[in-house]
Amino acid sequence: MNRRSLAREAVLAAEHVLAETGLSPGDPVPIFDLIEDRGIWLSFEAGLDRLLGTYLRIGDTAGIALNAARPLALQRFTAAHELGHHELGHESHLDLEATITDRSQDPKEFQAQTFAASLLMSELSVEAQLEHWGHDPDHPDLSATDVYSISAELGVSYQATVTQLRVLGKIPVVSAQELWKVHPRQIKQMLLGGRRPDQQWASVRRLTLADHQRAVELNVADEIDIALPEMPESGYEWVLPSDIGDRFALVNDRHQPSDADLRGTLFGAADARHVTLKACKPGRTRLEFFSRRPGDECEAGAPLTIHAVTRPLPVSELGQGISTNQHDQLLARASA
Repeated sequence: MNRRSLAREAVLAAEHVLAETGLSPGDPVPIFDLIEDRGIWLSFEAGLDRLLGTYLRIGDTAGIALNAARPLALQRFTAAHELGHHELGHESHLDLEATITDRSQDPKEFQAQTFAASLLMSELSVEAQLEHWGHDPDHPDLSATDVYSISAELGVSYQATVTQLRVLGKIPVVSAQELWKVHPRQIKQMLLGGRRPDQQWASVRRLTLADHQRAVELNVADEIDIALPEMPESGYEWVLPSDIGDRFALVNDRHQPSDADLRGTLFGAADARHVTLKACKPGRTRLEFFSRRPGDECEAGAPLTIHAVTRPLPVSELGQGISTNQHDQLLARASA
């Protein structure tokens, strides 16, 4: 079977799995849940060294182990790669970093890699994200920040997103080469006004008034930088949500003149107040920002409401062991 046929088989397998989820294009794929729902044992191990993941099949029992010392986005992609081995009927595999991050010449590794990319970044999902960020899905003109934003939304790495955009024919080789030169750390610092996120592997989202009533999915330690347009002469000031301290921490509150990235203003051109929040606890939070004149409790200006969903980490506080869900299932069986 040639590589085109191998790739087609892997893409179809990924599409079959996606169809079962009922997700809308552009939604992040809950890869750990998909693995657990298939009855595959899932564990996170801190001592895998150069291994990123393993797939083990013994009879009717299958298990996947992931390197818990690596960034969550890389763990998610590795998990999808190992699930690809399972869905495509492959035997047990030990996967080194080069197998996951490079285009392997091994037919089964190539298939697993294609499956992972097609599952987490399907063409429909990529096009939905491109449209969301205001780009022509067939001929997008993408900056490194655009690509990073798409990667954060889909829960994958910046590098993997560049690769998939090239594979799907959304960007030419020369653009991919230029994008690969940019490190996501630089983009995060830019979005945070020169500051690095508290957790180096955390994702950073930039939100503006254009994101009013938007649902945002986060992981614990992710940060959102909310750009709020302000014109001091208008008399309006932004009022922050009263419940920030429940599941979020306020890590920065700064002003930035003439924010060129601002996608919504109160009275035309405006400076921006940037409020940076870090997700600290799992759960759902309705973050409501509104502007008003000091002392005026009745008249309010433009609102911004964000529906934030912070996902719990899939592993215990120890950072390793079987997934939290499967651990709880075992305890329930033992006590039954």
